[in-house]
Amino acid sequence: MNKCVNFTNKLKPENIFLFLGTLFGLLFMFITPVFQVADEPMHLLRACEVSNLIIHNDKTGDFTKDILPNRKPLLRKNCAQFQEFKDIKHYTELFEFKDLNYLHNNSGYSFIMYLPSSVGLKISSFITNNTYIQFYTARFFNLAVWLALTFCAIRITPFKWQFLICALFPMTIYEGMSISADSVNLGFAFVYIGYIFSLAYGKNNNVKPFIFLTLISILFKGVFLFSLLFLLVPKTKIQNKYLIFIPLFCAGAVLQNILSSNSYMLIGDNIDVEARKQLFFTQPLYVIKLFLNTFLHKACFYLQSSIFRLGWLEIEPKPVPVLLLYFAYLISSLLDSVKVKISDRILIVMFNSAFILLTTVLYFLTYSPLENGIIIGTQGRYFIPLHLTFAAVIQNSLKTNTGYLKLFILSIVVLNLIYASFLI
Repeated sequence: MNKCVNFTNKLKPENIFLFLGTLFGLLFMFITPVFQVADEPMHLLRACEVSNLIIHNDKTGDFTKDILPNRKPLLRKNCAQFQEFKDIKHYTELFEFKDLNYLHNNSGYSFIMYLPSSVGLKISSFITNNTYIQFYTARFFNLAVWLALTFCAIRITPFKWQFLICALFPMTIYEGMSISADSVNLGFAFVYIGYIFSLAYGKNNNVKPFIFLTLISILFKGVFLFSLLFLLVPKTKIQNKYLIFIPLFCAGAVLQNILSSNSYMLIGDNIDVEARKQLFFTQPLYVIKLFLNTFLHKACFYLQSSIFRLGWLEIEPKPVPVLLLYFAYLISSLLDSVKVKISDRILIVMFNSAFILLTTVLYFLTYSPLENGIIIGTQGRYFIPLHLTFAAVIQNSLKTNTGYLKLFILSIVVLNLIYASFLI
């Protein structure tokens, strides 16, 4: 036992992640059937588009039939090969191409989130016509990039163990190895938040990479909002932080708005966005009740599905493993010696709450039917990065030997990943 404890103490968190992330990432990748990850069919179509240099999908075209009238033949030619997947579970009729009319809800997503999978598709298509090999190659390229980005994030952040545990959540690895855009998006979010925390709580004072990452973040899904965490950086470290942040944030917000307003966004059937906006002013009590009811009924689902709920969220583990895994995440806050002010903790709690609220507002405006009595569409996997920001809120370093604690935490993580493998 002492040898195991000493060995664990010597290991760096980023190296632990690289080993376990690679091991279980590859395992999950090969044992997870095609389209078993949520929304993979739509992500595959977008990856096919990007592999054929369809970089941006704007709002032109007939939304009722086909948003890309000038690109239908090209996409049909390059996606038709995957029609053998049409009988697979969760097939959503995306590959029928009846009258070349199709729609997929990832059409407006930035090309940058699909670069690894599209490169994997293109390279493998030169080597083989086997669609399964092409599909799993695309997954592998996503996995490799996700591993590299997350490794860098754990290496630069002061909250190494909390980032490590969050990166090894079954849900995080599951998304990381998939064709989903969430794979690259999560990796970039890890790096971005990790770098901001290195400025705020580490020895780093080089602000130039932050500026670059912030401008790039507008091409990712929801990551730009995390630029607000730069306000945590103390003035004593970067005296002109507001002169840097305010123009940068304004420029990023403008660019984000321009990009969003010119990109396709999925609107649910029979949803009138303008009418939904009016509800905030004409029926505020109804809207408040709707949101309160949603959070009362969905809070546990959001938490569980951000940690461990696989497939199309139908692979649900027993409650005890999930609780143990979240406990491991919480007590991992004892392993990193980082001083966090009370005001910073309050600011992060407010930021996390606002992020969840805004995400739910988006689905209220664009997707959820009102007759449900709650807002549907929001999933916990969208909130995985919030576990990273929450690391600063619960930070409380332990001053004694942490070897046994590290071994205990890693044991819980590994057992959960083995359990997840059996569930898949």
